[in-house]
Amino acid sequence: MSASTYGERLSQALAFKSLDVEEPIDRYFHRPVAAAVAAALIPTGLGPNHVTLMSLISGWTGSVALYFSFFEGWGGSLGWLVAAFFLFGAVILDCADGQLARAQGGGTRVGRILDGFVDVLVLLPAYVILGFGIRHLYGSGWFVAAAVAGFSTWIHCIIYDKLKNLYLAHTMPQAGGGEGTETVEAVRAELAEARAQGQLLERFLLWIYVGYLQVQERFASGSTEKRSEVNDPAAIARYRGAHRGTMRLASWMGLGTHMFVIYGGVALMSVAPEAALGMQVVLATLFNAVMIVVMWRSRGFAAPVEAQH
Repeated sequence: MSASTYGERLSQALAFKSLDVEEPIDRYFHRPVAAAVAAALIPTGLGPNHVTLMSLISGWTGSVALYFSFFEGWGGSLGWLVAAFFLFGAVILDCADGQLARAQGGGTRVGRILDGFVDVLVLLPAYVILGFGIRHLYGSGWFVAAAVAGFSTWIHCIIYDKLKNLYLAHTMPQAGGGEGTETVEAVRAELAEARAQGQLLERFLLWIYVGYLQVQERFASGSTEKRSEVNDPAAIARYRGAHRGTMRLASWMGLGTHMFVIYGGVALMSVAPEAALGMQVVLATLFNAVMIVVMWRSRGFAAPVEAQH
């Protein structure tokens, strides 16, 4: 039975799959705000894909405001705040679509892929405008730093997403494709089925996703297929004991955390334009240091942890 009161819907929307894999900024800030939005949207009849598209519109609006603030001096300090607000809105709606999907009985793999694809469509123009805006204000040297930060962000998110899915595949008995614990082979099979049925949008999204999974393998190998030992509480406890700390560290590399740095930095530009430079330094140095540590510590993520004898 679906939740009827706003409080019940809010509680339902706030459910987490696993706190071990949640980004701290999402757990304590983005998702609670998004849950309030999702709880309000449940009675409207809007579906998760509608909210995903709303996220895209909000993100692009933020990027347009960012462009005019950099190159036209639009709005003065207010222009940066408007850009930050809509980029923040994109993040909240990005969280809300998944919460809405779970509240409505669970989303589809294609819906989740669409969500990820829209994340790219939101982040890419924002980063391109940031990079060229920084070049416009501060010169080519800082443009290189922005390019490194932008490329690093993409790598960080790929690694976090793969490690999260590996972790869920080893620790969640109910894990399935909806949690990202699918294999390239499974997605290819679904792509073949979509081709046979002539589903153009699904074919395109699944084709993109196959490529994404293949890129993931280059940075964090290992099958995310559900494991038989995941039904053994002792095996789950051993895996969590061995890898939970690394997973928590990796959770600082997710998209929500990067977007927090981006929209927070843009907001700070309303009082200190140099915040744009600080944003790039943080993304290009601190986050890459975390990535190196995570990649070193996560070498055993793909295998179950054997019992000690």
